[in-house]
Amino acid sequence: MIKVAITDDHPLATQGIISMLAPFPRVEIVGVYHSGAAMLAGLAQAQPDVLLLDIMLPDQSGKELVPVLRERFPQVRIIALTSLDAPAMVSAMMRRGCLGYLLKDTDTATLVAAIEAAYRGEAFIEPALKEKMVQNMIRFRDSNAKAAPVITQREKQVLQLIAEEYSTQEIADKLFISFRTVENHRQRLLQKLDVKNTVGLVKVAIQAGLIK
Repeated sequence: MIKVAITDDHPLATQGIISMLAPFPRVEIVGVYHSGAAMLAGLAQAQPDVLLLDIMLPDQSGKELVPVLRERFPQVRIIALTSLDAPAMVSAMMRRGCLGYLLKDTDTATLVAAIEAAYRGEAFIEPALKEKMVQNMIRFRDSNAKAAPVITQREKQVLQLIAEEYSTQEIADKLFISFRTVENHRQRLLQKLDVKNTVGLVKVAIQAGLIK
């Protein structure tokens, strides 16, 4: 029996994972958490074999949580769960101590394979994403990487908070600037990074090393 815990702030996402794993009697869901704080409190009482961890939680990011988890609960194997398919994010999370990296739209077979691999102590990266990482390495090997665009310190602060899923109003409150100023920064960032929406903005920013 593989004991699995899930940490994701979206109930529909956690319910979807539970439904996907229901047909597999070897997998037992032993905990479901919707915030980093709740997860840490729960794991202090009992630890799973494998933890599926959303890396964009409302109270703490996966980048912050994984080192804490590795220190407090070293026996727990962590699989990052996210919609971000940027190779730089994969590398960052694996360096911090994740054993696996899955996209939220993964299929059941891949999810189970990742859990079983982690349980055995083996690394697992979403196959399509792993291929993308290889192609990126080949591309950078064969050509010079495009220089990162120049952004201001304030734009970098706004970009980091966007990546951490803060709303426009929350960013304005946090940086003591107006709602409109945040939106102006967002529009300039979209132009500078040559992307159409926030998802593209975060992906390109991570790939270019503009945010942590």
